[in-house]
Amino acid sequence: MRRWWVVWLLLIILAGCKPPGAEPLDADVSIEPWPPQVRKSLITVHVPEELDVVELKVVGDMTHAGMIPVHGEGERQGGGTWLVRDFDINMRGDWILTITAKDREGKTYEKEVRFTVR
Repeated sequence: MRRWWVVWLLLIILAGCKPPGAEPLDADVSIEPWPPQVRKSLITVHVPEELDVVELKVVGDMTHAGMIPVHGEGERQGGGTWLVRDFDINMRGDWILTITAKDREGKTYEKEVRFTVR
């Protein structure tokens, strides 16, 4: 009985060691052209300057299985604006964009944007 108690205690301690998830990203996101079309597009992300973001990535996934994710790297424009050029929206249907930003201290922020290509 004592061994089981020790095992449970260790499991509880290890569960508390889980790394923290990403913080919510308060950002405005736009896609050009709008409404989105099957083509290379420009994604603009405006993040609050006080976050001091040093890296921004965008991953596009479709809501159905079998689609290879589309990846894009943001280019800093200043004033909290980041551009992801030539983002390949390559199929009609429902999409989820996951925007991930990192600040100078390594803290991660994340936002999801959903849209449909007709």
